[in-house]
Amino acid sequence: MARLILNCDLGEDESLELTGRLVSLVDAASIGCGYHAGNPEKTRAAIQLALAAGILIGAHPGLPVDGGRGTDLPTVQEFRMLLEEQVGSFQKAAQSLGASTSYIKLHGTLYQAVEIDKALADTYIEFLKKRTPTPAIFALAGGRFARVAEASGLRVYHEAFADRAYQQDGSLLPRSDACAVLTEAEALQRFRQWKEQGALRTCDGCLIPLKADTLCVHADSPEAMGMIESLRRWL
Repeated sequence: MARLILNCDLGEDESLELTGRLVSLVDAASIGCGYHAGNPEKTRAAIQLALAAGILIGAHPGLPVDGGRGTDLPTVQEFRMLLEEQVGSFQKAAQSLGASTSYIKLHGTLYQAVEIDKALADTYIEFLKKRTPTPAIFALAGGRFARVAEASGLRVYHEAFADRAYQQDGSLLPRSDACAVLTEAEALQRFRQWKEQGALRTCDGCLIPLKADTLCVHADSPEAMGMIESLRRWL
């Protein structure tokens, strides 16, 4: 397995002290745009910390509801406006701080929505192609959207999740399931097997082949710090 880029979702509800500790351990920070969690001030602070650490900086737009997760998907027009507003404001903040936006990674519901909703996927690709220069994206490794985005000419980092349980079809087990978030011990055991065999164990014990460029740990996972420190040593 090639060396993975270790990334973390930041600039949300974690403390700035934790943000600072995490950026020193990861290779990329997917930073909230101040709508589903955090605020514009925290976004700017997280960008500054990531810039000082010399890591990749990504915009992490999400549904403008608490937690960024919901059952109602936006319309195409709402999605386009959301991207323009959130990514636009993020890029302006980054530019004002002397930082560049290396990639975009959708949050929560939106991340999953482009896997299943062709209209939203097409809207996202159209939006990305209008950006100059076009940033790369993080998308679900083994997922439909990563393949479609690459076929359209976009740079895609295929993303796997260290702290989330998988289903047999390669999708993530919904957070509503009690087993959706792995403990540090579970995550490290699965990671070691995946690193050695190239196959990831699912929530029901099956093994699925999975290749990835980047590995994510969520900052709000209960054992995020220990998990990232251990993964850093392995990587």
